[in-house]
Amino acid sequence: MRALWTAARHEAIRSFRNRTFRIVAALVAALLAAAFLLEAARHTGEARQRAALQELVHRQWVEQPGRHPHRAAHYGSFAFRPPGPLGFFDPGLESFAGTSIFLEPHQRNALSFSEAAQSSELARFGTPSAAFVLQVLLPLLLFCMTFASVAGERESGTWALAVSQGVDARVLIAGKALGALLAVALWLAPLLALALAGALLAGVLDASRDTLLRAGLLAGGYAVYLAACTALGVLVSALHRRAQGALLTLLGLWVALWIVVPRLATQAASRLHPTPSRAQIELDLAHAIRDLGDSHDPSNPRFQELQRRTLAEHGVSRVEDLPVNYGGVVMREGEKVSTAVFNDYYTRLFAAHRAQDGLALRAGLFTPLLAIRSFSMGLAGTDAHHLVDFEEQAEAHRYAFIQRLNHLHITKIRWHDDKAQRVDAAEWRAFSPFEPRRPPAAWALSRVAPAGLAVIAWAAALSLAVALFPRRHGEAS
Repeated sequence: MRALWTAARHEAIRSFRNRTFRIVAALVAALLAAAFLLEAARHTGEARQRAALQELVHRQWVEQPGRHPHRAAHYGSFAFRPPGPLGFFDPGLESFAGTSIFLEPHQRNALSFSEAAQSSELARFGTPSAAFVLQVLLPLLLFCMTFASVAGERESGTWALAVSQGVDARVLIAGKALGALLAVALWLAPLLALALAGALLAGVLDASRDTLLRAGLLAGGYAVYLAACTALGVLVSALHRRAQGALLTLLGLWVALWIVVPRLATQAASRLHPTPSRAQIELDLAHAIRDLGDSHDPSNPRFQELQRRTLAEHGVSRVEDLPVNYGGVVMREGEKVSTAVFNDYYTRLFAAHRAQDGLALRAGLFTPLLAIRSFSMGLAGTDAHHLVDFEEQAEAHRYAFIQRLNHLHITKIRWHDDKAQRVDAAEWRAFSPFEPRRPPAAWALSRVAPAGLAVIAWAAALSLAVALFPRRHGEAS
């Protein structure tokens, strides 16, 4: 153990004395700071704007004049998606997902007005985030730190000298991996702690237990991920006799596993589990809804059975004799049936999206980047699971909202001269505003647990490979 810590301390000191490491570390730190500041400003501005807009649309709803309930239904409302709790750290899919949903009768709408769709082509690539720096650029820095850790000492002759003193080569290799990781931790941990404290003081990050739990789990996940990258760098260095060969191998691995494989995995997922375009979705749903019948027409043949049941329930023989408005009854039933069609379609659509995510996650067995990316977005609240959860909440609110208006239609509007009547404006104050509920950290963790296990598996396998490195390779000179 003493030899291990001696080797680790020596490697950490060597890293800090390396001028190239200091320069690159300073550049990465500057990029991290810039990413934090830019994303924090964006996150705060969007959160305030969407909260203000959600309050505005509710106030406009409450202050509208008295009108027919069905006209009020088509007047509609909006549900604005709040940014993820840690979206300033990892924006994930936020730039590509919509910001709001229009809530109206007979129709389930998807998120619209995404930032990417309204920006220039260059902006669609996204802005550098702290998560991107840690996921993609920091492994490259680790590889540049570790490529000469063993191979360089072999070239200089110091490796054979150290081994000849009776120190197990595997202990030296493990110590070098630990030392490189320690050097990065001593440089990175204070920077991230300062950013976290600043986010708390500035109000960008709320101090709730759930958000802090998410942040803690994220920190643990990234620590394991960086440990895996460090172990990979030292392991490759130990397999080479020359530092130049180790550097070329590590750069090739970075390009292949951090650039090429994630891109290929994404394309393969979209081809093996294709999803329809937005236009095709709207066309398919329009055909399905058309086959249900027109709920605006109480005499539509598809609602004859409803009419029979309603008349029997109230013991009358004519619609005109009903104590309720039959037009509203038809609207209520039509909304129920159409909602079932929309929900079934979206359930199948979301299943296809989950299949794509699952395939991409299985590709995480070939690169740790895909695993940590899924894990990070999930805990940051910016992945597809959180987007779908918001859409489900908005749809539940929309359905209850429309059915309440249908109830007013049934009970407050007479069958005779239906369209000429209105309900009192005071009725609108009884409608609650849309208040999205953030899923708890445990819910998010359960969705990204496979990704977290994949990161742990990578770190465990590479660390074990370092610890059990064959003696004959370790002692080679």
